[in-house]
Amino acid sequence: MTEPKRISKRKFLKELNDFKNLTQKEKSEIFQLAWDSRKFEIELYWKRAGYFWAFQALAIAGYFTISSSNDYQEKVYHEFYSICLGLITALGWYLINKGSKSWQRHWEKIIDILEDYTIGKLYKTGTTPTTFSVSKINELISLFFTLSWSFLFLNQLIENHLASCWSSDMDLKIIVPLTMVLLFVYSAFWGKGRGRFGKRTIKFYRRKIKLN
Repeated sequence: MTEPKRISKRKFLKELNDFKNLTQKEKSEIFQLAWDSRKFEIELYWKRAGYFWAFQALAIAGYFTISSSNDYQEKVYHEFYSICLGLITALGWYLINKGSKSWQRHWEKIIDILEDYTIGKLYKTGTTPTTFSVSKINELISLFFTLSWSFLFLNQLIENHLASCWSSDMDLKIIVPLTMVLLFVYSAFWGKGRGRFGKRTIKFYRRKIKLN
């Protein structure tokens, strides 16, 4: 995919329906669209956070329930499965947090530019030079969960399963979930999980209709 080309603020405003020369009403409508888009991204951010918290609660409850139970034949496998679930959902949560925050910042920067021509320097004016970021703290929490599950994942793999992965009698009950985790990590960082803001081809299709 072709890398995106950097443009100037002047070119951005010029291509935005020649923004500087629009009527005040038209400028306000475009500004409102940017503001609503930012609000929408924030709403989605916290909705996603809610169901990832639920996934983490499920994985943690499952892991500690299995770990504290009496030994049984499949216990070591069930522990590993719960760790895999916790790791994948925690990593997904962390990366989605970063992606969501990126789009939130995108609209905030657009608002910073457009408000100079509409409501004035309201949004970019603060009453304190520094504060705590709610979304960044949430991102740190998701990173903490990711690192914690990663430690449990590696510890479980080294202590109980590493030998079976390289032996002639491979244990598919470990190989399959291990492969799934590795594929997910690879796809998240270097495959489908990466958003690429570049040149793209758009195709349209139209169906024919027949009126009686």
